[in-house]
Amino acid sequence: MKLHYPLMVLVLGIFVITQSNAQNLIPVKKNEFVNQNEKSLQAYDKIKEALSLYEEDSQNANSCLALLSEAYAINKENAELNYNMGLCHLMSDTKEMARDYLLKAYQLDPKVSEDLLFLMGLAHQYEGNFLKAIKMFDQNIEIAISAKGSQKRKFIALCEKHISECKNAMLLGSMPVKQNLQLLNGEINSAYNDLNPIESDGMLYFSSQRAGNKKLEKPYYSPMHTKKAKAVPLSFGKEVNLAIVSIPERKSFIFYSGRYGDGDILLVHQKAGKYMPAESLNFINQASSREASACIAGKELYFVSNRKGGYGECDIYYCTKNQDGKWTEARNIGRDINTPYDEGDVFVSPDGKELYFSSKGHNSMGGYDIFKCTRLANGSWGIPENLGAGVNSPYHEIQYFKSKFGKEYMASDRKGGMGGFDIYQIKEIIERPIAENKASETKNVIPQEKPKEIRKYTKELIKEMVPELIYRVQILACKNEASAEQLYQVYKGKSMIEHHKIKGWHKYAIGKFNNYNDAANFRDACGVEGAFVVLFRDDVPLKMSDL
Repeated sequence: MKLHYPLMVLVLGIFVITQSNAQNLIPVKKNEFVNQNEKSLQAYDKIKEALSLYEEDSQNANSCLALLSEAYAINKENAELNYNMGLCHLMSDTKEMARDYLLKAYQLDPKVSEDLLFLMGLAHQYEGNFLKAIKMFDQNIEIAISAKGSQKRKFIALCEKHISECKNAMLLGSMPVKQNLQLLNGEINSAYNDLNPIESDGMLYFSSQRAGNKKLEKPYYSPMHTKKAKAVPLSFGKEVNLAIVSIPERKSFIFYSGRYGDGDILLVHQKAGKYMPAESLNFINQASSREASACIAGKELYFVSNRKGGYGECDIYYCTKNQDGKWTEARNIGRDINTPYDEGDVFVSPDGKELYFSSKGHNSMGGYDIFKCTRLANGSWGIPENLGAGVNSPYHEIQYFKSKFGKEYMASDRKGGMGGFDIYQIKEIIERPIAENKASETKNVIPQEKPKEIRKYTKELIKEMVPELIYRVQILACKNEASAEQLYQVYKGKSMIEHHKIKGWHKYAIGKFNNYNDAANFRDACGVEGAFVVLFRDDVPLKMSDL
């Protein structure tokens, strides 16, 4: 999926939905909704309008909810309508309201959609009910295995990814929390998306869509040392779609602009109190790709691009300045940092010793998490480390920034904010005596809730309480136990053949795989005609099908 960061907020809320089968709302049968009441016919027209609006652009989910809610007031007992309400809530800022609608849809008709359990899993994941979420994803995998269609491999892989995220969240949630978040007050945050916090020379710079246009971001600034933070527009002449992503030097800005090609990085200097025309950084910008989220640290420049040849959709690249003062050709930062999933929002600390970035890969808790790498003695970057449950969540955490004084900021679309993405300051948790705790509470600090189910668990306990899902390739099933000669005739490979006796049948399987795609690839290459993939939970087969 193509994402870029200053403008990516337009599509971030749907990253999991667009990869599943739920790209559109599902139709509501007219004969099951409309009755003799004229109001029901008018309500049905609202449903059709919502479906059309959503099909036009899934970012219209909030508008769709308004229409569907009118219909819901007339008939609450329709499975399709409850499903659509739940999906729209997942796609909007009210994800916490999705579960009840999806649960009612399930109670009315468990087969209303093949991905209903997946969406219920998402709702539980956003709420922090990770064990329930895993159960939903697990059950939808079973349904997908027996289904037909070219998308089931991707759907199974998507469910597995969310199961992994839930396990990561439980593990990270069981560790001590050293940081929490404080929502910035004053005029910094709004009901719209507020992004890209950068502190420089006593000012906080940021980007916002508060003008009301979802496709337009504008830069703002606010003096830091005032009782109430103001949001003052930063004007750059005719450039109306600029998002600040970095301030490399005093009175200079690096912007992302979607007006140039597919999105380019621009440099703007201030001279004699006026901002000079934007200069495209042509040594990194490519006409056929999108470049975003650049950061200059000394003689290094890091940026995000979806150019060809990367490890995922969006990767992190870097350039270095040579002795002649020219930037070298861009190089991929490598597979230790970049993953098959999206990376973005790269930032290097002023001292050049720390690298921060957002990613949906590694041990993400869900959505985009913020990760940190430390510079090693040889100049390379260490292994990415998740900033933990005090900072990250099942929602999206993006656009980390640290000032030269050590103040840390980020943006998140988690619940508890003003709306859309909001800007937070990361605060260190200072341990104080119990008597001082109440008096030292900070206004607007977002409490880091830990569901009871994960407070007491260590890594080993989490592994025990979450059923292990393993894929194997079955090569033979027979009533009588097969001899070694028979097994050799069926399969002459080097992998060990496992024998299971289940309900009077002797079943033989090879391989152990953590995901369906690897198992399917092994099945296709093993040379056994009629072999198929079987999913095991705690060494018990769930369901078999010729996939």
